[in-house]
Amino acid sequence: MPLAMIIIDVPLHITSIWLPIYGNDPVNTGSLGCGIVIRPGVRFMFKPTASPTRYGIDHVDLALRELGVNAEVNYSSPVQLGVGYGMSAALALGTALGAAVIARKPLIKAAQVAHVIEVRLGTGLGDVIAEYYGGGIELRLRAGAPGIGIIDRIPYPRDLAIVTADLGRYSTSDMLRELRDKLATLGSKYVNELISEPTYEKFTELSTAFSREVGFLTRDLEDRVKPCARYADAYYVKKRVLVFLTRRDEVEALINCLRTVGYEVRVFEPSNEGVRVMINKDVFK
Repeated sequence: MPLAMIIIDVPLHITSIWLPIYGNDPVNTGSLGCGIVIRPGVRFMFKPTASPTRYGIDHVDLALRELGVNAEVNYSSPVQLGVGYGMSAALALGTALGAAVIARKPLIKAAQVAHVIEVRLGTGLGDVIAEYYGGGIELRLRAGAPGIGIIDRIPYPRDLAIVTADLGRYSTSDMLRELRDKLATLGSKYVNELISEPTYEKFTELSTAFSREVGFLTRDLEDRVKPCARYADAYYVKKRVLVFLTRRDEVEALINCLRTVGYEVRVFEPSNEGVRVMINKDVFK
């Protein structure tokens, strides 16, 4: 019996510290480091079709082609590409998983296809594995695709909330090229320090310091948001997204403060759960 509808829900991911690792194969290439897996994420809806459709989005078209699937793909997302939320990884991962369900192929293999697409396009190194497994605050201990890389979790407060503000766009491929030497030096230093003390407190401290040293968190930006810092545990910047780690009872005050200094914000929750695959209202993990 043909499938009526396939729904894939993929969390987003905002890296805070990372060290690029370039292996001899895309599945072994990736990054060490940490970040926050968040929801709401990207929701996909799939229907198999008889003929191929091109969507003009590399991550979607390549995932369908690699899995050998023709499908109608629709998705909704709270964020845009190129800001720093791991959106390109979510597009590749969600599409690959939906195609795998249609083709009756293993989900882990589809996740590896998504990771390879990200690596080959130069749009990400560690987002796919983080989004696939979830974990809230994740710690990537071995680089590579899901099933190859190793990911752990850092405990965090139960009432943690994530508030973000978009600062613009910055392509990952440009960032990796421009910051390659700096990331190699700083990434190693900060990743090793976090692995030696994998706590929420150390995560917040190092995430802020790393984004300062890399150059994402500038003096002007810090001066601007300084009045709002008292409503958060910490803040950092990844590419062009400003991230505040706060508590649920401080969210409203933080939002109001950030708006007074000129920012429109988004609110997310950390997600321990990774991808969700739903077929006819049944959920498979």
